[in-house]
Amino acid sequence: MSIAYFVHELADAAVHKRLRMLTLAGREVTLLGFERDRGAGAPPSPEGSIVLGRTRNQRLIARAFSVLAAIPRALKQREVWSGAHLIIARNLEMLALTRVLARLTGSRAQIAYECLDIHRLALSPGLAGAFVRAAERLCLRRTALIITSSPAFEHHYFRTRQRFAGRIVLAENKVLAATDVAASPRSEGAPWTIAWCGVLRCKKSLDLLAHLAAARHVRVDLWGLPALDQIPDFHERIAATPNMSFHGPYASADLPRIYGAAHFSWAIDFYEAGTNSDWLLPNRLYESLCYGAAPIAAAGVETARWLEAHNVGVILEAPLEQRLDNLFATLTPDAYRRLQEATSRLEPEATRFTPESCRAFVAELAGAPA
Repeated sequence: MSIAYFVHELADAAVHKRLRMLTLAGREVTLLGFERDRGAGAPPSPEGSIVLGRTRNQRLIARAFSVLAAIPRALKQREVWSGAHLIIARNLEMLALTRVLARLTGSRAQIAYECLDIHRLALSPGLAGAFVRAAERLCLRRTALIITSSPAFEHHYFRTRQRFAGRIVLAENKVLAATDVAASPRSEGAPWTIAWCGVLRCKKSLDLLAHLAAARHVRVDLWGLPALDQIPDFHERIAATPNMSFHGPYASADLPRIYGAAHFSWAIDFYEAGTNSDWLLPNRLYESLCYGAAPIAAAGVETARWLEAHNVGVILEAPLEQRLDNLFATLTPDAYRRLQEATSRLEPEATRFTPESCRAFVAELAGAPA
């Protein structure tokens, strides 16, 4: 089965991971998509990828118009992708593009819609949100299957709000590791350390962690990309808070070092509380467990349900500030050792993809046994 993979950003690390999964499964993959202006130091597009255009980090509807303008360029490249057995469209604008291209070329390939989280505009109660949901439903009418990263996205959005009746394949945000992963050694006592990694956009999380760092002398290490439109005083807050440090962007190769130096990972998010933040299973959940750090989650969300089902991590009820304070006021080396022992009992397949699970994933896309 040959695959054409249409993506919104060729340099996206998650795109690279999915591409590696597909090729590890022995599939021939043609990668097509857009380069996004990220400034100096941005990772390059994968070798051999076909660039359909350049976009900016703009709003969904504006980005969709940029994508539709690429139709002529995609048609000029039709000989390299139109014969694929499966087309994977990553995100809504790519789904719209591939639907148009399939109609214009008469392609008989099945189309899979890869949607790993729900755009906040699609959850908006206003006219713009209604338009986006209607456009998505229209595109889904002839879509063979959806690839998503959390059961909650299926239950709370695709089956209910969008009334999708086709196949949905779950591809959690696990670590892609071709070999066994060894947890790094860490100290078994205070000072305790929390790592918060990824897109740092939740102001309430920053408030909670800053209070904890100052009040309980817990060290907080932040890694990734701060969303300055959401936390405009991010750098000033970090500089003014004792025991809190921002280390900048990181690559997947840095994960053993980052989580090896941390006792816990912050797996709480309020950015889209009640919807996307409650439904997602974030990368940091799997990454931290893979490398031996215990995730901290808020009760009642999908991340907490995952931790409870696997008997690992820390789940906190409200009020969170008080529960966090109590956790670190009473935490002992023995109690933390029990958390580590629970993590060590976790099956490796719960947190990472292997070549075998990559082959099983592709077989599921094809609707065949692995």
